[in-house]
Amino acid sequence: MLEGVLYKIRESFNHVKPSEGAVASFISENPEKAVSMTVKQLAEASYASPSAVMRFCHTLGYNGFKDFKLKLSGDLAVNNLHDLEQETLAPGDSIDKMMSVITNTNMQSLYSSLQLIQKDQFETAYNHLIQAKKIDFYGVGSSFLIAYDAIQKFMRINKTCTAYNDFHMQKVSAVNLNQEDVAVAISYSGETKQVNNCVKIAQSKGAKVIAITKYADSELSEIADAVLFVAAQEDEFRSAAMSSRIASLNVIDMLYTACAYEDYDRSLAHLNQTYDIIHQSQREEPRNVQSSNKYNRRT
Repeated sequence: MLEGVLYKIRESFNHVKPSEGAVASFISENPEKAVSMTVKQLAEASYASPSAVMRFCHTLGYNGFKDFKLKLSGDLAVNNLHDLEQETLAPGDSIDKMMSVITNTNMQSLYSSLQLIQKDQFETAYNHLIQAKKIDFYGVGSSFLIAYDAIQKFMRINKTCTAYNDFHMQKVSAVNLNQEDVAVAISYSGETKQVNNCVKIAQSKGAKVIAITKYADSELSEIADAVLFVAAQEDEFRSAAMSSRIASLNVIDMLYTACAYEDYDRSLAHLNQTYDIIHQSQREEPRNVQSSNKYNRRT
């Protein structure tokens, strides 16, 4: 599994100490140089102390400098293999470049998110979903669209679930959860007040909480039972909400597929049943419309 070192470094600027921030800044700008340096060399290059370098490695969750360099080297190799260097757009750029940059940026978000998701957290999340009697999905704004996509998938494998656009209905739904239920909170910032309020209500009723959020120390990531991190690439016209949407939808697809394959035969039977019902109604609809037109002509 990839580690997402470069993404972790970029996100660390918001919460590390100034001395560690100097180390992060140098590595972010010179990752290829950093992988060939010693602790002392990196400390001198970043105008920090060797102890600050070691603290920074531990802050990111690595055992030491050698472990950090090994993971960073692996990430660089993967990024070079997939040519995932992020480009930017400028006024006057061609349509071809615009399409290429947007597509590559979305690919980068997907690869970075795959690197950030921890296997044990993902297994915990989908096991909670498998066992859940009811699943509540919470999201505000563009995150609600992800929640709505999720219920369309999970309902087709016979999972009872809800996704309300109205905040008051989200709270009403949360208060009716119990220890057999699961709440899935979707918030890139992890600080969306409405979502976190619902999460706290759900937890007070005994429900498990899964968070889909960015890699950071946020209120949501602190209180959730399982955290699935997503990455986002931003520029002037692509807010975090836009670029994280692709990555969050991908996480939903992974969770749904894991749950569906856990009981493959049963899931397939429900999928076939819903498919037949939907297509039956589509075949009947023109007849109903025709009958309605005949009735209107008679009247």
